[in-house]
Amino acid sequence: MFSKTHRRENTYNFGKFFHFNNIRERRAMKYVPNKLAAAVALMSGICAAPIVSAQTQLEEVIVTATKTETSIQDTPIAVSAFSQDQLDSALINDTMNLQFNVPNMLMTKGNFTGSDIRIRGIGAGAIGSAGDSGVGVHVNGVYLNSSRIFETQFYDTERVEVLRGPQGTLYGRNTTGGVVNILTAKPNSDELSGNIEAQVGNYNSTQFKGHINVPLTDSLSFRAAGFWLDRDGFVENEYTGNDIDDREMYSGRLSLRWQGENTDINLMANFFDEDDTRARSQKQACNKDPDAVLGCLPGKLGYGSANSGAGIAAELGRTNGSILAGSNQVMAAIGAATGNAYGNTALGANVANSFFPADDFAQDFNPDDPRKVYMDFDPKYRSDETIISLDIMHDFGSFTFTSLTGIAQSTVDSQEDYEKSVPSEGWDEVLQAYADLGNTPALPYELFADSVPASLAPFITDVATGVPGVGLWAGNPNVQRFAQGIPVLLPDGETVNVFNNFGVDQSENDTEQVSQEFRISTNFDGDWNFLVGAFYLDYETETHYVVRSSGLVHPGLILPINPALYPAPFGEPGDPQSETNPYMLGYDNDTRKYELETWAIFGETYWNVTDRLTATLGLRYSDEEKNGKQRTLYVTFLDNALGEDNGFFYPQYDSQETTGRFNLTYDVSDDIMVYGTVATSYKSGGFNPISNTSSLVDPAQGGNPDLANFEPEFIDSLELGIKTTLLDGSMQLNATAFYYDYSDLQVSKIVQVTSINENTDATIMGFEGELLWAPTANLRLSANIALLDSEIEDFATIDTANPNGDDTTDGIISCFGNNYLAPNGETCAVSSTLATGVEISQDGNSIGGSPDASVNLGIAYTINVSSGLDLTLASNYYWQDEYYARNFNADRDIVDSWEVWNASARLESTDGSWYADAWIKNILDEDYVTGQYLTSAVSNLFTNQFILDPQTYGVTLGYNW
Repeated sequence: MFSKTHRRENTYNFGKFFHFNNIRERRAMKYVPNKLAAAVALMSGICAAPIVSAQTQLEEVIVTATKTETSIQDTPIAVSAFSQDQLDSALINDTMNLQFNVPNMLMTKGNFTGSDIRIRGIGAGAIGSAGDSGVGVHVNGVYLNSSRIFETQFYDTERVEVLRGPQGTLYGRNTTGGVVNILTAKPNSDELSGNIEAQVGNYNSTQFKGHINVPLTDSLSFRAAGFWLDRDGFVENEYTGNDIDDREMYSGRLSLRWQGENTDINLMANFFDEDDTRARSQKQACNKDPDAVLGCLPGKLGYGSANSGAGIAAELGRTNGSILAGSNQVMAAIGAATGNAYGNTALGANVANSFFPADDFAQDFNPDDPRKVYMDFDPKYRSDETIISLDIMHDFGSFTFTSLTGIAQSTVDSQEDYEKSVPSEGWDEVLQAYADLGNTPALPYELFADSVPASLAPFITDVATGVPGVGLWAGNPNVQRFAQGIPVLLPDGETVNVFNNFGVDQSENDTEQVSQEFRISTNFDGDWNFLVGAFYLDYETETHYVVRSSGLVHPGLILPINPALYPAPFGEPGDPQSETNPYMLGYDNDTRKYELETWAIFGETYWNVTDRLTATLGLRYSDEEKNGKQRTLYVTFLDNALGEDNGFFYPQYDSQETTGRFNLTYDVSDDIMVYGTVATSYKSGGFNPISNTSSLVDPAQGGNPDLANFEPEFIDSLELGIKTTLLDGSMQLNATAFYYDYSDLQVSKIVQVTSINENTDATIMGFEGELLWAPTANLRLSANIALLDSEIEDFATIDTANPNGDDTTDGIISCFGNNYLAPNGETCAVSSTLATGVEISQDGNSIGGSPDASVNLGIAYTINVSSGLDLTLASNYYWQDEYYARNFNADRDIVDSWEVWNASARLESTDGSWYADAWIKNILDEDYVTGQYLTSAVSNLFTNQFILDPQTYGVTLGYNW
């Protein structure tokens, strides 16, 4: 069709449309949940009631999905659109609630201060700065490479459009999954107008919204809008006694518009700010491993605490045998020199550890209630975003020229308790022992006779010069501070001294971008027209994902420090956040700079073959270049796969592709349209956040050089759709069927505290049905159904959460290591490189984040209370099938099916000047898990879960003028 690399033969098999691979070998629609059946019965009863009023024509919805204003029923694209009134009536106050009303859309929170938007199973498959989302987010048409969209609220919105399916020949940045476009309300010169709205609810929620529109002249107008939200937290921290995951945020928007006879200029500036205790994940889950091999067992998740004996200290021992051996010899020598029996203080979790507790969380304090946690401290979340757009459109008669300029900047700083638990074992005696070591002289050379292992050289007094080593001793006064505890920097900037295993999880991100788009669209009188455009984006970000843990004091002081990177070998204990502090830094995925520079030319040509048949051909050429400056610091002085240079490396990646689409649209009648589209789309590849000297990619160390980068992904798609307007305009019934042939799907996993993105092939197919019906002038009914079947093809990789691949063996734990029980006969010498597991086939598995089915039902009924007063009762129900969070499709990956039921009542004046709402969301007050994220073996393989908001209710008062 269109040229690309790694193309596979297309195999469109629509006979599989109603064959869905569901979890636990059941089919998506084998049963209907009881509450869904009740909702259907309720609707059936309403529909069966006598209809005394004439049917009413539905209001026409205008969208700009094709970059021109068209009726949604005349647009040959699967698109959902919502005005501000529709958003309010459906209780869609933010983007997270869009999924309840858009077929085959899934949105959940992300683990690293972001969100994961998926359309038809396609989202952000790659983890890392060089990974792109498959769903494009736009504000007023401006593409945002990084957005805080999931955090803010909808206010003063003209329309929200969600396009399902690959986009690229009409939009600035190509996408494989779809597009979410938020169009803010524009100023107008008609009249002075405005709105003010106040809302109160449970959890002490208070919110204000409003806007004002001011005509300045007949051509110039101004608009200002904003919102402010404050509420208490949804989660109780039983340790601190505080409610967390609260909200304190505000946003403002200024818009200026000039409308000439043929020219329309719109300037918009939007800013957002948040400062609260938002939790990136509400709960941590684990099926505790009593043997400290994995930390959390591979089976079904529970609310236990991870076994800390399988964590980062064990990973150090597993990865480098000389470190383990050196640690044992050093501590044994210290014991002999000081008279303290420290014994064999091996870092491997499989060896009895007499220096620290075998498991800091031996007593499990993790509450079973999903709304409760037991954490050392409360999280802190700070975020801000500024978006500026300038849209200039001029009509030359036979064609229209459009210029769209965008500038965006955002920052986020989030800090949480890493383990989300409080240790049951203290370190008071251990820390006092460390303090005593501060007075211990450097180890004498004679202790090691004539043999000085290289791993011990930094700790030993030079026999010739008498210069002491740089380990725990040699007059190092800092270790004496340990008698007062280990200094830890809390999210509020306060430094406290702790006497137990205490971890801080910190995610920081600072982004800025500039984009420019030009378009020319013709309006010729003949049968031919076209649109052509050009797009440019320059995007930069700096990202840090840092874990600091007091549990790293032991390896941080025992192991040698790289003096080239850390010139102060003893660190700065007074500043626990300092890079030169060896006591607290666990690891830092440090992307000091990532830059994406991309440009494209795109366009479509339209041919009216007949009065009823239209053919569209679209093409796009994309050029992308990615550059980085990054490093992964590991236990302060060690990087990537331990023992490597800590300097920055500078990866580069570039790609160029030509993609396109062909569409045929046929108007069967004035009320029925059918269309078919074949397209090829692409998402750029990139580089993994590891250096080319890492043991993961360096062939000399047994690595795979192909893992340095991940390839672009491609989709060959076929989509068939029908849009109908029936019953004299009172009903709209639309349906879409699609098939995707996926080449080089980007998939990710966490290995050695960094992400490894790989590629595989897959197929996706599905069906979407949408119904909107007004049986009477007062009654509105809506229903959506989505079916999805995804299947990975011929791919195998190691599951870090289940490295044995479910095989039971009698082998031994190899090379000091945890995490992998070698099969019988497979052992290795101390100096060998350990295989990290056995590969597990994913052939036939579902793509993570792809529920097989979802259903939405809605009803609204308006009663004329009096001559000037209307009452509207509305309810909306959503059900989503269970799905797998990861491509491995293991039991621990299952996100159970869940549902949400909302309702509202609005009393308003018939002239629309005032209104009062009473509303309730999550009527059933369920605590469903909507998504989850598995951490690495270094972090004991616990799972962070994202929980549905609890039942909320309140009242809203609004006034329009």
